[in-house]
Amino acid sequence: MRLLSVLAAGSQHFARRLFVRAVLAFACGLSGTIGLGFESYALFEALRLRYGVVNASIGLGAIYLVGAGILYLCYRRAGPRPVAVTASELNRRQTRNAEAINAAARASEAPRAAAVAMSAELVKQMTPLQLTMLAAICGFVAGRKL
Repeated sequence: MRLLSVLAAGSQHFARRLFVRAVLAFACGLSGTIGLGFESYALFEALRLRYGVVNASIGLGAIYLVGAGILYLCYRRAGPRPVAVTASELNRRQTRNAEAINAAARASEAPRAAAVAMSAELVKQMTPLQLTMLAAICGFVAGRKL
C-alpha cells in the first residue's frame, strides 16, 4: 500500500509540473504572438510612410517568407528523433559497460584504467542533473584548454 502512495505522489508531482510547463509555454507563445503583431504593425507603418502601401506589404511579406524558409530549414535539419531506449535496456548497457571497464582495469592494472573504472562507478550514482552539469563544466574546461 505504501508503494502505491509513493507512486501516486510521484505522478501528481509529474502532472503538476507538466501542467505548469504547458501553461507557461502557452503564455510564452501568446505573448510572442502579440509582440510579433505589434512589431509587424510598426514595421508596416514605417515602410508605408516611406514606400507606400503596396511596396510596404510586399516587403513585409518577403520578410516573413524568408523567416519561414529559415525556420523550415532548421526544422529539416533537426530530423526525426531517435528511438527512445527503455530504462531496462539502458541499465543493461550500463552494467555491461561497467563490467567491461572493470575487467580492463583488472587486466592491465594501469592507473588510467583504474581511474576510468572508478569514474564509471561514480557516474552510476549521479543524477541526470549532476551529469548534465558535469558535462557542461567539462565542455567549458576543454574549450578553455583549446
